[in-house]
Amino acid sequence: MWIVLRVATLNVCGLPPLLSRLPPLDRRAAAFGRVVEDSDVDVFNVQEVWGRRALGALRRALPSFPHVAFVPTSGGGPSGGLVTFSRTPTGRPAFHSFRGTAPRTSTALFRARRALNARRQGILSVPLDGAHVVNTHLTSNRDGDWTTESRYYQFHCDQLDRLHSVIQGASVVTGDFNIAADSPLYPRLVGDWHDPFAESDPITYHPEFLPAGARGHRIDYVLTRGDATAAEVLFAERLPSVGWASDHLGLAATVLPG
Repeated sequence: MWIVLRVATLNVCGLPPLLSRLPPLDRRAAAFGRVVEDSDVDVFNVQEVWGRRALGALRRALPSFPHVAFVPTSGGGPSGGLVTFSRTPTGRPAFHSFRGTAPRTSTALFRARRALNARRQGILSVPLDGAHVVNTHLTSNRDGDWTTESRYYQFHCDQLDRLHSVIQGASVVTGDFNIAADSPLYPRLVGDWHDPFAESDPITYHPEFLPAGARGHRIDYVLTRGDATAAEVLFAERLPSVGWASDHLGLAATVLPG
């Protein structure tokens, strides 16, 4: 029976260099990996690990996390770009795609593109000894509009329904939800889970990566069944030689049995 588990999450922005304003992932991973290696984190959930090269960079940066859970695609990269690094052994992971979810409004081209993107994203479920950790990445809302009139609103509702159907027996759920904490979707996102960052509500996407005039939101979450302590924002400061660890900030919390 597990007693406590410290879990961290970070969208590492593992996009090809031409699609990112950040230094290459292998350079950033070496820098933020040292921080995670020196921490008391037990499980590190990461998103946007696109391809084998990105996965290899993270493996090299996290040598004290030998248990690497993901479901490979036909090309060998992680399904959904989702990987769970653990210091202790993990069971067999399962990946659940958001395939079948799509916007219900806007143009046919928009709906088709978002539906195709949803097929690549999803939920990684990883059993540990006495615990069950979930890592997820929902579709990005490029409009920055989470109102009930948004063309992403029902799309995200459907993805949240899919997520909650998968995580019923989980101990902790983390990831990049791409849903603002101050939006009407928040109660549906949290449901009956505990949100240890509800009071502090930190921005988790660096505003400098947003369009001019847009404001930042909390779109990354750690949700727990039991209580959580020592909730902490990670990588809020620039790292030597590489700058920001990612376009997202990380979160960590110590999860107590629920």
